[in-house]
Amino acid sequence: MKVGVLYDAGSEDWDQKDVAAVLANASEVQASLRAAGHETALIPVGLGDVGWLRRVQRQELIFNLCEGINGYAKYEDFAVAALELCRVPFTGCPSWPVTICHRKHIANPLLAAAGVPVPPFMLARGVTPPAGLRYPVIVKPSGEDASVGIDGGAVCATRRSLRDRLARILGQWNEVLIQEYVPGRELNVGFIGRDLMPISEIRFDRLPEGTWPIVTYAAKWHTGSPEDLGTVPVCPASMSPELSRRVIQAARLAWDTLAGSRGYGRVDLRVTEGGEVFVLEVNPNPDLSGDAGFARMARVRGWDYNELIRRIVEEGLERFDRARAAEALTQNVPA
Repeated sequence: MKVGVLYDAGSEDWDQKDVAAVLANASEVQASLRAAGHETALIPVGLGDVGWLRRVQRQELIFNLCEGINGYAKYEDFAVAALELCRVPFTGCPSWPVTICHRKHIANPLLAAAGVPVPPFMLARGVTPPAGLRYPVIVKPSGEDASVGIDGGAVCATRRSLRDRLARILGQWNEVLIQEYVPGRELNVGFIGRDLMPISEIRFDRLPEGTWPIVTYAAKWHTGSPEDLGTVPVCPASMSPELSRRVIQAARLAWDTLAGSRGYGRVDLRVTEGGEVFVLEVNPNPDLSGDAGFARMARVRGWDYNELIRRIVEEGLERFDRARAAEALTQNVPA
């Protein structure tokens, strides 16, 4: 099968290590697809250039690794929607969940309306802290993922620190979410379609003293930093069967509500000391690097990297076939 691997081409402003990281993951997936016997091509996506769409239409499947265009996460929505218009099967979530999950202030009300437990939140309206907040709170861009905009100062314990944080972050992002901080364990639950992955936990035991136990941008992307060394993934997470049941229940409801259990993704949760479960967010198409959390879950399940990629390809093809069959059925129904 002819498979194109779609990825963000980056921009002149990118650091070379960022360019190398994106290319490394695209090449890693390409090597796995070739090992399965597929004919592959790398397809970079650039801002202002739609020539990549012609290359997409020559493929039998697109393996979508495009997490934005020129590093802008908001353009990921448009890239996925363009794939849908091309009517070529592709891996990962459809455009609707990608778009919604990039707008946390919209995703959270949808989750809450479906009965998913989410921490109280509001959208910032200027630098003046809104009334009715319970401190501490965490402040983050509403339209980003991968912990972009989250550093050691993201958690604010006082009205004054919140005002200072808003003054700083609103200069970079227009839509900023303020959410009550949930102390406790941080858990990740992965899905491929309706298929559940082993539960993973981020342990914060090794963070420097006085550091808020959160996953910052540095923790994810600055290898060897104190934040990176202090956030240790453990998979499978150790918990009672009852807690595991409630975590999976909340994660699956969140995944089904926002993604319709289509594509692959990760649900991030917190569990308080008293056992309350809260969904922080749903992440469509998480990092697929061989050393990232999703691949770690797969290894615990007994899949090597090639098997993980095969499963993701299989889900994308089956989803496209179901959609095509449903469309044909609809067209054959008399008016």
